[in-house]
Amino acid sequence: MVKGRTGPADWAMRMTLWLYALVSIPPYLWFLHHIGERVGQQLPAGDDLRFWLPIVVPLTVFSFTTMSSTSWWGSTEGRPFLLGRKDWRFLMVFVVALSLMTGFFGSARQDVVAMVLTVMVTTVGVAGLWLLPPTLSLRLLDTLPPKKASAGPS
Repeated sequence: MVKGRTGPADWAMRMTLWLYALVSIPPYLWFLHHIGERVGQQLPAGDDLRFWLPIVVPLTVFSFTTMSSTSWWGSTEGRPFLLGRKDWRFLMVFVVALSLMTGFFGSARQDVVAMVLTVMVTTVGVAGLWLLPPTLSLRLLDTLPPKKASAGPS
């Protein structure tokens, strides 16, 4: 097992990511819960989604974003840093669409201001969730630099 770097740069990066995660993820999940509750109140009184929507939307966004992020960050082995990543796009498109639709349809007024606020909250929250797997990684700085392409036999 390769030990990760534990120097000052690692700790500074780790603390920065933890601070960002602590500042961005809870308000984003609260936003999704609150808006999901608002959308649920617009449903008929006997509909079971009134109860489940505020629970399912934040859990779905959290789990799908972390699965997508883990897949992306975990695919660093033997690939260039930004190229060759796979199995993450569909989940992120779904998460962003779900978040934007929930925020827009759950707002008191469906106008440009509601959409801008929803886009801002979604961007900050998804970025926090996206950075959660490397924040929890023991080898944080080892996953960040690009991998060297192995020289093939000539």
